Amino acid sequence: MAEATVEQVECGFCVTRLEDLEDSRSLPCSHVHCLKCLLGNFEVNKIVRCPFCREVFDVDIHSLPTSNTREGPSLCCDSCTRKGVNNQPAVIYCKTCSTKLCAKHRESHDDVLGAHPMITMTDYKTQAMKLAPRLCTKHTELPYSLGCRKCLTCGCVECLSVLENCTDGSPHKLMSLKELVTELSKEVDGMRSEILDREDKLSDLLKHMTGVLCDYDSETRDMIETLHRTRDEQIESIQQKYKKLEEELIELRRNTKLELERFTEQDVGVKLSDLNRHRLQIEARHKHNHQVDIINRHGETINQIKELLSGNLPTLKLSNMATLEVKGEKREVEVEVVTSKSVSIDLEYGLTTPDSLPTQLSLLHAVPVSSHCTSVCSYEGNTYVGLNKGIWQGRVDIIDENNQLSREFVRVGGTVECVAVYKDRLYTLVYDNPYTVTVHDLTGKLITNWTHTDHWNGYISQLAVVSDQVVIPDRQNKSLTVYSLTGEVIKHIQCPLLSPNWVSMCAVDNLSVVVSDYQTSKVFKVNIPSGEVEWTSQDVPNPEGVTYHGGRVFVTSLSNTTRVWILDVNTGKLLTEISDAAIRTNSNVYDLHVTGNTLIVPRYNDHKVLFYQID
Repeated sequence: MAEATVEQVECGFCVTRLEDLEDSRSLPCSHVHCLKCLLGNFEVNKIVRCPFCREVFDVDIHSLPTSNTREGPSLCCDSCTRKGVNNQPAVIYCKTCSTKLCAKHRESHDDVLGAHPMITMTDYKTQAMKLAPRLCTKHTELPYSLGCRKCLTCGCVECLSVLENCTDGSPHKLMSLKELVTELSKEVDGMRSEILDREDKLSDLLKHMTGVLCDYDSETRDMIETLHRTRDEQIESIQQKYKKLEEELIELRRNTKLELERFTEQDVGVKLSDLNRHRLQIEARHKHNHQVDIINRHGETINQIKELLSGNLPTLKLSNMATLEVKGEKREVEVEVVTSKSVSIDLEYGLTTPDSLPTQLSLLHAVPVSSHCTSVCSYEGNTYVGLNKGIWQGRVDIIDENNQLSREFVRVGGTVECVAVYKDRLYTLVYDNPYTVTVHDLTGKLITNWTHTDHWNGYISQLAVVSDQVVIPDRQNKSLTVYSLTGEVIKHIQCPLLSPNWVSMCAVDNLSVVVSDYQTSKVFKVNIPSGEVEWTSQDVPNPEGVTYHGGRVFVTSLSNTTRVWILDVNTGKLLTEISDAAIRTNSNVYDLHVTGNTLIVPRYNDHKVLFYQID
């Protein structure tokens, strides 16, 4: 805690001199401020922070002592006081013995008890409220010294003789207050990292929304310029109609911008500020409050943290967003203001307005490969293809931007079931009894690998990389296993919808995965942070490959060999179907990938990778 070495002369908020303050209150750091300022600052920031030392306190402002009535802690030597010698100033405080000592008694203390942690009396004055022994409410002459880990009850040594069992009937698990607070603090610290992670994600979303607003303004300016350019090409008689259109566009776009600003400031900014404030309060509670208060309020602290971490990050859906549609034919007015059906915002794709739904596929290229191809992904112009020549001869090849099979990239030994590239790393799911995940850099150098537990009965499985986490189905245990990027198990998400059959999976919006299950004919979306299934679709019979792009989920089917189903990523609703006879004729399609307006389809049996233009 920062210490005021210069004498304070004024309130840290309104700079009124201390002698002129009508109602002043003293914080635990000993700095004095007027009550009105403290309450006003708390009303805005929802935390108590001293403007001088910047310390945060978890206190009731109204219960703070006034600067006139506050009694400072006794600074006399406890040993001398017990011997009837009063007013002997102490020079040091022993944190182990909870005793203030003069120079003489400190020397005898060190001779008998050895070196204990000590603090100066200056530091003791600022920490006295936390360090002073708290007397037992039942045995008022004895301090609390013990606590139960299970029921979080405090007691003194006399309480041991009348101690009953815990509320669940089991014996108490007693330990010293220091040991108990240390253990409780570890539990809170473990959950604190989740709060910080949530803060980071909200901060990223806040920064992202700032960019979205800038892009939105730029897009609006471009639209206005287009409107002006086309207006100037019209005859003088219709200029007033253009003016009316301009006003309509600006008004509609302004209303949408207000929604974006409200979402940025209230939904994202406020949640981030609220999360930050609660974290500071929790940290302050464990930093400055008495051990007994920490123990008594631990249950409240845990519930508070769980409540903070509940729910998903804020999202925004807009309806009736105004855009411009320039007509090709000559009209009385060549542009008109139109509104799109919906708009979504996420960290990966930003502000996305769905285009008109595709109606057909046009085959661009069919690239022959050397063996069975199970999986594809595209990254920076290259297409990575998982190939298998026999069960134990898997490898990954590259099709370059000229659609030429350029080279063998890596050889993995087992059966390649899935490939995915994330942050310049190639993640490959390989079955070699059991499963192995291999990670290579984009030069083909092996970075790491780890084993994944799942049964294999000839049915393909896949992985997805979501926000620095690798998600892989464990069909045997009907769960999704979530790993770090280096293979440490983070958690298991129960997933009753999984069957032991073919499973395909893709990452969605940095938070979720979409899974297609052949046996149950279900496609469903799972939120990774919460483990909740957000929607389930049964529109696709016997689904196989699945991928995500631009707010849509693309799915192929074993039952209907020529179609690709397109679902809405937010609801799972079937949007449309597109088809081509060459997609899956006599050949399984376990995976697919969309990049831009190109659909990439690996045909397993006839050793080809098809590239389609989506029209």
